[in-house]
Amino acid sequence: MLLAGLAFTMAVNCCDGGSGLIKQEIVNEAPKVEVVEVIEVVEVVEAPTFTIAPVSEGFKTYSLYGRTPPVEWQRYLYSELEQKGFAWFMPYAMCQIQQESCWNQWSDNGHDKGLTQQKGIYWDNRATHFGIPGADIWDPYAQLHVYSCMMCNFLSVTGGNVEKALSLYFLGYDGYSEFYVNCVMSHMEVLE
Repeated sequence: MLLAGLAFTMAVNCCDGGSGLIKQEIVNEAPKVEVVEVIEVVEVVEAPTFTIAPVSEGFKTYSLYGRTPPVEWQRYLYSELEQKGFAWFMPYAMCQIQQESCWNQWSDNGHDKGLTQQKGIYWDNRATHFGIPGADIWDPYAQLHVYSCMMCNFLSVTGGNVEKALSLYFLGYDGYSEFYVNCVMSHMEVLE
């Protein structure tokens, strides 16, 4: 529908209690809109919400290189690990996330993104698999949830072998990376 050349008058109420009329003339042609395809929305997925479960007295905050990652993130990570029976892994998790992103939720290395450097091509499948479909890859809590699920699975598969679990996170089942494991473990020296 084209409205060019039309004029209209509109009554308005002013903020001082008065009223008036505005006359508007449409000079330019309105853009033409053509409907190409109607897409039916089947399901709307809401972003997940993350709650931090109460943690045991064993929780403590850590610092690396004189910087303390956000305590809320640490508490959430600890609660995730504790619920899965791997609270003891917390110091290693702190060092691994330091290695992955230096605790920067916006870290972007091309294919790897976010706090725990999840591969973008796998993110949607991983988030869905671990119960948070539609989660944003840049959400630090979503990253920590997926990370904790993956690491607890790797720790279970390796019988609690930290080094093998770390390597699985880095390479998958394609081998063992002594270099990556050593990099992560080197952060243990500065963990406070």
